[in-house]
Amino acid sequence: MSSTPSTELPLPDIVAEAGRLVHGLAERDVVGRLVGGLGVAAHRHGDSPTTLDRTYGDVDVVVPAGSSRQVAAALDELGYEGNRRFNALHGDRRMMFHDRSHGRQLDVLVGVFAMCHTLELTSRLGTGSATLTPADLLLTKLQVVEINGKDLRDVVTLLHHHELAERGDLTADVVDLARLAEVCGQNWGWWATVTDNLPRVVDTAAELLADAPADEVADKVERITARLAGCPKSLRWRTRARVGRRMTWYELPEEIGGTAHG
Repeated sequence: MSSTPSTELPLPDIVAEAGRLVHGLAERDVVGRLVGGLGVAAHRHGDSPTTLDRTYGDVDVVVPAGSSRQVAAALDELGYEGNRRFNALHGDRRMMFHDRSHGRQLDVLVGVFAMCHTLELTSRLGTGSATLTPADLLLTKLQVVEINGKDLRDVVTLLHHHELAERGDLTADVVDLARLAEVCGQNWGWWATVTDNLPRVVDTAAELLADAPADEVADKVERITARLAGCPKSLRWRTRARVGRRMTWYELPEEIGGTAHG
């Protein structure tokens, strides 16, 4: 890791700052991948209708498990102030930092995305880019039980800009159907929430896109739905499915200083 503190401060433009942040972490031998709305924004390729535009309030990044101390040192050099109490209590899974000059929060997820459902990510960070894979970004959005317009817009954006493929590797810029099936086929709760939200994606695409691209998104949703319906289900999945919706299958995490899926 570099021992020379950076003289740079966080940039006023949040999209530019997200890129500076990931690059700055890499310079200090820390792997960081954007998640949330800025992660989705980095996957907007080519022309994009203005109806998919949205604003971004905070930066969210995922780092490997076990890297909390190294991350904290790197972010100090990059101009961020850590929430010492929160990070001391929760730093093995989540840390919070602040860009005081612009009034923004940086949410650092350590190895795992845990909200309504839990997604292990340490082994998924070798994308060779600034972000998670499109499939993992899609999962972080579709796991929201009380999904809102912002998350639905991000899902539509991902599906509008990416083709579906079967078992693309971590560096492939596609929505990997096998990754979606792997997560949802292992855990009935994941499967229930994702399949509940997919029809809402179709409705949102019809509101935000012209007829032809909206139909393309609807076709992709249909393919994803069919893949999840037909994918192999684990014994754990089948056991939990017998209980079904009689028992709550998700968490509703309290907001602590902001969200981790912005």
